[in-house]
Amino acid sequence: MVTSRTRAVVVVHLYGHPAPMQPIVERARAHGLKVLEDCAQAHGARLAGRVVGTFGDAAAFSFYPTKNLGALGDAGALLTADARVADQARLLRMYGWRKRYLSDMHSTVSRMDELQAALLLAKLAHLEDWNVARRRLASRYRSQLRDVVQLPPEEGVFHLFVVRSRERDALKAFLAERGVGTDVHYPLPVHLQAPYAEYGDGPGSLPATERLASEILSLPIYPELAADDVDYVCQIMRTHGA
Repeated sequence: MVTSRTRAVVVVHLYGHPAPMQPIVERARAHGLKVLEDCAQAHGARLAGRVVGTFGDAAAFSFYPTKNLGALGDAGALLTADARVADQARLLRMYGWRKRYLSDMHSTVSRMDELQAALLLAKLAHLEDWNVARRRLASRYRSQLRDVVQLPPEEGVFHLFVVRSRERDALKAFLAERGVGTDVHYPLPVHLQAPYAEYGDGPGSLPATERLASEILSLPIYPELAADDVDYVCQIMRTHGA
């Protein structure tokens, strides 16, 4: 919903699946709004031949170790074609310095250290191969689970492989008993969390969101995962019936 207080639209390419950027950008422009892309889970994902992070006014990437392109520790990057935004970002990353020891604005330190940057540069050359491996594993899941659970979109880089089941909790426990680790990303919607309750109308106010949060389950997926392991997970799920 666009109101008089709306200044920007934040689009999240969740789980590595590109959001439909063209209609979002068109509507934002019609209202004079900026578009920010959250690409933390979507390194290398493409939409209509373009990589995510190039559609909006700015984009944020996370390089947390679990991401498709991960550093040794916390790290991230901001992309923008706007010179003014780029200038502000450079000031914000290090004390507000434009010249050494002279702060032009109040800021802290959020720069990436050289070790993380060097590691990421080395790993960047392998990103596409890793994403291809993720897509291959996702396709293997899809071919065996079509009639078992609701599957995620086919497009993307599959940072996570998230399925839906009305018996999610029972399925999660069934898999755990047989040595398969799963997770829920994310179990409690933002509007139901205490610090943000003032922005919503409580339980039932976002029924689709709440239903999804009760049904989603992340299955194992990472580039080095063996095809036999995917088959094992699928076999167990078919036995359970999900």
